[in-house]
Order: sequence, then structure tokens, then C-alpha cells
Amino acid sequence: MPVKDTVFRGKVVWITGASSGIGEALARRFGRCGSRLILSSRRENELNRVADLCSGAESVDVLPLDLSQPDSMSGAATRALRIADHIDVMIHNGGVSQRAFASDNS
Repeated sequence: MPVKDTVFRGKVVWITGASSGIGEALARRFGRCGSRLILSSRRENELNRVADLCSGAESVDVLPLDLSQPDSMSGAATRALRIADHIDVMIHNGGVSQRAFASDNS
């Protein structure tokens, strides 16, 4: 049974990897549900593009974040909590990929 859109209305949803692909699709969908969005990825210009597509969102904030820089995580969490005093839903969609055969990664 699908979750009703109203379940996420007004909920604070932070999505990493929100600048393209699945992250972008999730941002747009949660936007249509009326969520308060925090969108993160390395590419701020793409985050701004996605933010413009999130019609219906209660609000959309862009929080650039590079997940390959672990020392920046604490600061990003602090900034997110300044944007919204809590996070209802955290979607860790971003990541670093490596395109090679497993045997080449010794």
C-alpha cells in the first residue's frame, strides 16, 4: 500500500546526492508532498537547479556537501540543524563510486 503524500507534509527531509539521478527524483517527489527540503551534493549549481524543480515544497534549502571529505560532516550537520531545528527524514543517497573490476582494487 503506497504511503499517502500527506505523511511527509511539513516534515524536514535532508537528501544527500540530490543533484541528479535518484536523489533528484526523491527531492522532486518529497517536494510534491509538501516537505521542507535540505538538498546536499558537491555541485551547488545543480542543487540550485533541482531546488527550482521542487514545486510544492514548503521550503528548499541548498547545503553543499562533499561526502569524500569526512571532516566536513560535523559542520554540515550543524548547518542543517540551523536551517531546521531537527531532521525528520535523512536519505543518504550520495556517495563516491569507483568504476573498476574488484580484482584491480587490491
